[in-house]
Amino acid sequence: MNKIINKSLFYKEWINVKYITILTTLILLYFKFFGVISELNLNKMNIKENGEIWTNRWFNNGLFVRFSYFYVMVFIIILLAIVLFLGEKNSQTQGFIASMPFTRKEIIINKWIVGTFSIVISFGITYIALSLFYAANLNAIDTTLNPYSDIVKWFFIDVFQYVCIFTFIMFMQTIMGNSIVSSIVGGIILLVPYFIIGILNEIAYKTIEFQENNYICSIFAKLKAWLTIYQYNFPQQEWYDNGKDMFRTFYYTNYELKLVILFILTCLFLYLAYVFYKKRNLEYNLRLLAFKKLEPVFMCGFTVCAGLFIGAILGFGYSSNLNMFWLFTITGCIAGYFISKILVKTLSWGK
Repeated sequence: MNKIINKSLFYKEWINVKYITILTTLILLYFKFFGVISELNLNKMNIKENGEIWTNRWFNNGLFVRFSYFYVMVFIIILLAIVLFLGEKNSQTQGFIASMPFTRKEIIINKWIVGTFSIVISFGITYIALSLFYAANLNAIDTTLNPYSDIVKWFFIDVFQYVCIFTFIMFMQTIMGNSIVSSIVGGIILLVPYFIIGILNEIAYKTIEFQENNYICSIFAKLKAWLTIYQYNFPQQEWYDNGKDMFRTFYYTNYELKLVILFILTCLFLYLAYVFYKKRNLEYNLRLLAFKKLEPVFMCGFTVCAGLFIGAILGFGYSSNLNMFWLFTITGCIAGYFISKILVKTLSWGK
């Protein structure tokens, strides 16, 4: 383990991210720990006013109900990656790093270890808090409808997912120069499958007969669920009718398979990050892209995404005519191509 973890590098990176760790912990406690407390208080108020509990699934609902949590956590992971690489990617620091007795492998691996450690610590503290609260209120919890395994499953799927997202954004840091831009681009790239499948679904809806459309749309929905990493930890929601009231419960689907996929993707992204970081020239840290061979890839991706985005907003947004969609998409692609050329030329100075 000592051969993997360099104590000096670990301490240096931990100093940079310790406040992000505290912030992440506070956010998790707010959304999860205080979420279940709020549901318990709601039940107590309903018992006092109406003489009956609001729902037997209050712990399950409190743990999963706040969907704004997912967006906040993605922002935090992007911020974590920015902080880890921000100090390195400036002209004053790059020469200093190059002169230090650290290998490229040690630097990138220790950044990943510190980032992962930060995520695990925050989730671990929240997991302990939820477990203690669950045990303290065991008499008020229907353990059949609110099993302790809900907490365990939440912990592992969220840790695996956000470590995977962090690793991908770290990989983007190794192939791009600017720390802030590369983190934002990495976060956006993970949304591209969701965006493209959504457009294909809209095209199918407008061009295919109703019965066939339902079948194709169901295929697109499954593809969207499997290709969008951001959705892996989204719990399914199901409503129950007891004859008097409607109640909902949350649960995970394909849980073990998703964990395996996230683990494999994390290993792949970490390996790619190591390979590219080892080959990158530190003098290119201020450029848009650290590798000139990736400029055509960036331009192509930017062009297509810009075209589809404009086509979706102006084409589908203001008209049901597919011809208008394709017109705006082509126009957007042309504009995107020239914008990407300007970005590459402007932000790749010093060649």
